Amino acid sequence: MSKKSSQPIVFFGTGQTSLDALQVLSETFEIEAVITKPDTLRRDGKPQPTLVAAWARKHAISVYKPKSKVELSRLIADKHFRSSVGVVLDYGVIIPQDVINSFENGIINSHFSLLPKYRGANPIRTAILNGEKVTGVTIIKIVAELDAGPILTWAETALDEATNAIDLRDQLSLINCGLLPETLKLYIAGNIAEIDQDPENASFTTKTQKEDGLLDPSKLPSQLSRRVHAYVGWPKSYFELNNQTIVIIDAQPSDQVAELGKLSVQNNKLYYGCTGGSLEIIQIQPAGKGTMDAQSFINGYKNLLV
Repeated sequence: MSKKSSQPIVFFGTGQTSLDALQVLSETFEIEAVITKPDTLRRDGKPQPTLVAAWARKHAISVYKPKSKVELSRLIADKHFRSSVGVVLDYGVIIPQDVINSFENGIINSHFSLLPKYRGANPIRTAILNGEKVTGVTIIKIVAELDAGPILTWAETALDEATNAIDLRDQLSLINCGLLPETLKLYIAGNIAEIDQDPENASFTTKTQKEDGLLDPSKLPSQLSRRVHAYVGWPKSYFELNNQTIVIIDAQPSDQVAELGKLSVQNNKLYYGCTGGSLEIIQIQPAGKGTMDAQSFINGYKNLLV
């Protein structure tokens, strides 16, 4: 186990991916402070802190929860943190330039794509939707322009047709937890050569909407399969059948011909018909029910089959 550094850092983050990184960074660096989003309210009206806030409190680390970029700027100006560098991951707030400038060595960020491709907040789903064979983690210094800062390090991983967004996020988080601490140590020591991104090769992701999950049977099987895998968890991939919303949890492309937009059984397998073939369904969720495998659906929902 490597010796813990006395080098302090300020960490900006909110969710599970942030927490994964924060935990591993705490093994090597002093976490001077955690900056996160404000508490939300649970159904019972009690405050619900973010995952990183709860972890920081448990470990007696100072936590700050600014409600806006203005509050964030004021906080940084008032606190005069000792840290020469900040780390941001899955914070959910655009950090203003004055906050970046307040750290001698700026703020570094782990982005879950191979920059400059797929800048923005949705790189994981976009890589799956576009059928990428390779993606990865890129660690950059942040600048005012979104995800446009110089690259410090990166690591790649392969994708296949069965990769879904939840599994890919977990995989990239694991890669990041190995890459980020070593990158940070080298960066602070001045042992990394920064690489400017080529803006001509940049592409941008868009925010996912609920309606993106609606399956369009005019699409090809491979396209629909990628949507199922990209939208697992949320918004999920769904279609309407007999006034019911049916969710497809897992599926694979097939050249088996099936009626467009309908569910059918052939050779004891369940298919959703689309242009050029079908989706062979592996897991499905009928309206108001839990997830089930294809055979369970075939046995219990014959009225929805053609």
